[in-house]
Amino acid sequence: MGLKQALKRLKESKEFKDLSKKIKEIYFSYALIMIEDDKTAPWQIGFYHKSTDKMITFVVDKNEIKIHEEEEIFKKPGMEVKKIDMEKVKIPYNELLKKAEDFRKNKYPKELVSKTIAILQNLKEYGNIWNITYVTQSFKTLNMKINADNGKILSQEMQSLMDFVKK
Repeated sequence: MGLKQALKRLKESKEFKDLSKKIKEIYFSYALIMIEDDKTAPWQIGFYHKSTDKMITFVVDKNEIKIHEEEEIFKKPGMEVKKIDMEKVKIPYNELLKKAEDFRKNKYPKELVSKTIAILQNLKEYGNIWNITYVTQSFKTLNMKINADNGKILSQEMQSLMDFVKK
């Protein structure tokens, strides 16, 4: 299921309608999907609740929609959680994944992927982006920020997971 289909399904659901009647000041701020061992997890779609500075996440599966309690956000103090404008998200998730995979195969052909994490977010310095992270079998991460409007790779970085342990 693509993101637009998952979002549409979510917004038409009783769970979402009930919540949005109760809490007016929430807005769509991220979407996350993971792939591991060729299995794709359900979409996690987050709505930012500005007055509490917390996130409400919905898990949109083929058969059901689950809502998680509001959670603290991992962000720097003073950082603004920006709204995602789906009109500016023109690159479908499956095309984006192909573009990221082509880049990885060309630049890092020996790195075998064990897990893929894709997050759609709106960052101050980039705007609406797909933030793709590959976790490789050699304990490295390849992170790419890809423009959600035109598919241009804005940045890429390969790091050892051991570097995270040292920090």
